Formats: sequence, structure tokens, C-alpha cells
Amino acid sequence: MARHHGLRLRMAASYVLVTAAAVAVVELVTLVLLVPRLVADSKQRDRSLLVGITAHDYAAQVLAAAGRLGRLPTSSEIQLGESGLVLAPREVRMEAGGEGVRIPYTAARQDEQKPLSLAVLLNLDGRIAASSYPPGYPAGAAFGGPGVVTLPAGALAVSPKMAKGENGQADTTIGPVLWALVPVNLLAADGKPNAGIDDAGPAIGYVYVQVPYDDRLPLGADLTSPGTDVGPLLIIGLLVTLAALPVGVVFGLLSTRTLIGRLRRLAASTVAVADGDYNHRVPVSGTDEVGQLEANFNRMAVRLAEAMAVQWQLAGAGERARIARELHDSISQDLYSLRLLAGGLRRALPAGSPLLDRVEAMESTATGTVIEMRALLLELRPVALRDADLADALAGLCAAYGDRLGVPIATELAPVTVAPVVEHAALRIAQEALANAVRHAHPTRIAVRLAVVDGGLLLSVTDDGAGFDPERAGDRHGMGLPMMRERVAELGGDLQVDSAPGDGTTVLVRLPGERP
Repeated sequence: MARHHGLRLRMAASYVLVTAAAVAVVELVTLVLLVPRLVADSKQRDRSLLVGITAHDYAAQVLAAAGRLGRLPTSSEIQLGESGLVLAPREVRMEAGGEGVRIPYTAARQDEQKPLSLAVLLNLDGRIAASSYPPGYPAGAAFGGPGVVTLPAGALAVSPKMAKGENGQADTTIGPVLWALVPVNLLAADGKPNAGIDDAGPAIGYVYVQVPYDDRLPLGADLTSPGTDVGPLLIIGLLVTLAALPVGVVFGLLSTRTLIGRLRRLAASTVAVADGDYNHRVPVSGTDEVGQLEANFNRMAVRLAEAMAVQWQLAGAGERARIARELHDSISQDLYSLRLLAGGLRRALPAGSPLLDRVEAMESTATGTVIEMRALLLELRPVALRDADLADALAGLCAAYGDRLGVPIATELAPVTVAPVVEHAALRIAQEALANAVRHAHPTRIAVRLAVVDGGLLLSVTDDGAGFDPERAGDRHGMGLPMMRERVAELGGDLQVDSAPGDGTTVLVRLPGERP
């Protein structure tokens, strides 16, 4: 599992980590941008709740008075605000316990161009029943003005939404304020006297409280904190991250499948080449880095195959040279001695000796064997082009055969320019054709011709020897006609042999200029 899937799993894991990191970064940026606003909104809400607590306290006082009177009290029957408490415009003070704000009872006219701390008791039609600032908000007057909040439409209507009141921040024409509106419920929902506001029935009035907005107003210890708003976001972010993990796994596995497949094919190809299959190639499936690696692998395999072919050729040439030396130093010398002995014995016998015919046959056989041995040694002789071109190499080869075997060889060799592998093949075929002619056909003349044809070459070797039937020749001659045909076919060429018993032989070879 680890050997076959380790890279894919590691890459999938990297996708998961990148996905999780990306989600975490997005969440972090979102939190950095939203948390200050959430904190500010939370603090604003908490300050509004402080005002709401005060409004509930006043609503409880009004409820107590209404319980005694059986109706909503008037300004002469209840006082909203603290007598003797003096606050400057826009000044806000907390209750001693830190829960709620203090509202002064102000009988004198104040600067109404700045928001004031204010408490107002409203009846159901929106008129003032009592207030903490009678000069500005007298009893019987309609509630409103530049220094107070314009209540939302329907805020004084009897509805479940108003069972516990409303609060918030608003901008008046003279400045921002924190406000709260709490209903006063004389009866509970079951029609009995109301002992609180949790299960209230229809309202008989409303208490409105406001204070100037002040960022310095502290938060109550029991009120909601910013973490209440940030916490859900963190939980949602964690859930999103957890949900992104399997997506990253699936995406990583799918996105790396093609790449891993290409790498596996490349790995299998390296194993094949390492095992000796130098013809193995990898399909190039792209132009990216892996595609370049595939193309470079194929070029390496081609060069390695060519290098191994050269090595095999050199090894074969060395082995042929070794065999030629062994034959020349041992068997060839023995055959030459046998021919000399047979010749001496023939000359020593008197004419008419019954052994003369046998000795002459032995001498002839030894002479033929020596000629065949010389042809075999020439065939085994390493042939290399080195700095010479094909025409010069063929000329040297024909001269060597003519000098060693005593057979005149006529040449007509035109300069040709072909691939080195084609030159080498043509030279080996010419060498084999010459060796076969000398060893088996016993010709008196041989002609070798080299010409340029259609960008390739045309090579012909013709002798006037005994000839043979090409269909029945088999592979008795050197590497044999089948091997010669195979060598030519590998290069995309054509080999034709024209021969018949007693009519000589012509070997005609056509080879392309480049290796296919």
C-alpha cells in the first residue's frame, strides 16, 4: 500500500492541508474584519439593555401604583426620576449596583438642544401620563419632539412582541440616544393581577426611558458579552473547516490520479529498461515537467539502445578477430603444410603410380580448403568505417579480397551520404556477399557497384561463378540469405538475389539514406 499509493496519499494530504489552511485564512480575515463591529454592536446592545433594565424598574413602580389605583397613574400620583439628581447635558450615570442607569427628576427647563436622560409614562394613545422632565414633556401632551426617539410604527400596539419591551440605539435630531420602551401590564395573561412581566396580558401603558449615547458607558457584568456573537462564528468556521477536509481529500485524490498514473508508467518503463528492454518507450502525454521527463527518458532509451548496439558490434568484432587469429595461427597453418606435403608427394611419385590420382585429389582438396579458409578469415576480419566513407571502405575491402584470394574484383563506387547505421549494414552485406562468392561459387571475376538512388544507395555484387538456386540455398553461406534479408528489412530496404546453377550470382541491395 505504501509503495504503490504513498505519493498519492501524501499529495492528497497536502491538498487537505492547503484547503484547511485556505479556509482558516479566510475565516481569520473574516473574523478580523467582523469582530470589531460585532464587539461594537454587542457593547451597544449591552448599553441598550442597561437602559432597558431601568425601564423595567420604572414599569414595576408604575405597575405597583396601577395595582392600587386600578388604572394607569397620573403625574400627581407617581414621580419618575430621582429628585435632587442633577446631570449635565449628555451626562450618563450608572446605578450603584452597576445595573441600570440613573434618571434625574428635573422640574426646571434644561438645554433641549442636547439629549437628556429621560423617563416618560405613556398611555395607550401615545400621550404623556407622567415624565421625569415635566417642562419639556408635560402630562397630556403627545409624545415626540427633537430630543426623543420617534417610536416605530405600531410600537404601542398590543402584540406579543411587546410583552417584554424593546430597546436600541437611535439618532435623534440633536444627537444619538439609547432608549427602551416597556409595557405596563395590570393583569396577567390569565386575567389575574400581574405579579411581573413574564406572563403579561394586555398593556395599559408604556414606560419610555432614554439616555444620551456615550461610548464610555460601562457594560453590566450580567449582560451579554462579545463572545456570545463571536462564539457562533467560531463554531461555524470550525464546521466549515471540517466539511472542507473530505472535499480536500476527494479533490486531492482525483486531481493527482492522472499525474500519479504518468509517474507509474515512467517508473515501470525504467524497470523495463533496467531489465534490458531498450526498445521500451513512454508515451509523451504533455508539455509539462513530467512530459519533458517522459521525452527525455525516451531520448535516453534511444541513446542507450544505440550505445548497447555499438557495444555489441564491438564485442562481436573483437570475438571475430580472436577467432580469426586462432584459425590463422593453427588450422590455417596446418592446411598450408598439408597442401605443401601433398604437392611434394605428387612430385615424388613416378608417372603411372597408382597413388598419383589420390595424391593429386588430396592436393586439390587442400588447396580449395586453404582458399576457403582465407575467405573465412577475411569474412571474420573486423570492418570499420572510422574516418573513411563507404566508397573508400568498400574499395579497401575489395582490394583485400582480390589480393588474398587471387580473384580480380572490378569496382564502380560512387560517393554516397547516408546514415552511419546504413553505411555499416551495406559494408557488412558486401563483405558477406564477397565471402560467399569466393567460398562457394569459385568465380573468375567479381564486380562491385555502389550508386546513389532516390536519396539512398544501391549496392550490387556480381560474380561469374557456379551460381545456385536461391530458393533452396537455406543458410549454408555465412550468415545466410535469410539473415541478410533481415538486416536489410530492419532498415526498410530491399534485397534481391538473381542466380541460377552455372549462371553466376547477383546480389542487389537498396537501402534508404536514413534509418526509419
